[in-house]
Amino acid sequence: MRGSRRLVAPVLTVCLALAGAVAAAPAGSAGLRPLPVPEVQYCAAVLGHLPGADGASPVLGRACSWDSRADALAEADGRTRTAEQPTDRTLLLEEFKDVDYQGGVIYSFFGDAGGCDGTGYHLVNYFGVALSVSSMKGYNNCNAVHLWSTLSVEKTMDLPAPQLGGNFNDAVRELQVFHR
Repeated sequence: MRGSRRLVAPVLTVCLALAGAVAAAPAGSAGLRPLPVPEVQYCAAVLGHLPGADGASPVLGRACSWDSRADALAEADGRTRTAEQPTDRTLLLEEFKDVDYQGGVIYSFFGDAGGCDGTGYHLVNYFGVALSVSSMKGYNNCNAVHLWSTLSVEKTMDLPAPQLGGNFNDAVRELQVFHR
């Protein structure tokens, strides 16, 4: 026991000296620190109008961008766009993170055949988006939506929809956006 007590003091001295050296060392380069991750990611999907065998509109492209909805659309569309080029895709629907169109647009759907008619477009959300949608707005003649929740409940409502209600808040698995 006596020998181990003699080692405690020198070991403790070395540990404290090393701790002081680490604390006094200059901070690492700012370039080596990870950048903060933005809270908002913009996602877009380009859809064909004619439904496939499963009843859903064909997805012509999907993409997400940390920078902007325009970047997400450009990637989903598979074409490089410049600020001078107008988009030839038609905005159908925007899904918002929070009620009353707050929290940012988390998903935008675009059609390749113009706005909505009586048939409209059948859209399926990514799982992470399905669990985040709380309100939505329709555009270009898209004034109604039929919703399917992750709980296998359905309902039809008018657009814009400032809140989706109990079974659909943060639970929109798929939807049919159309004109009535």
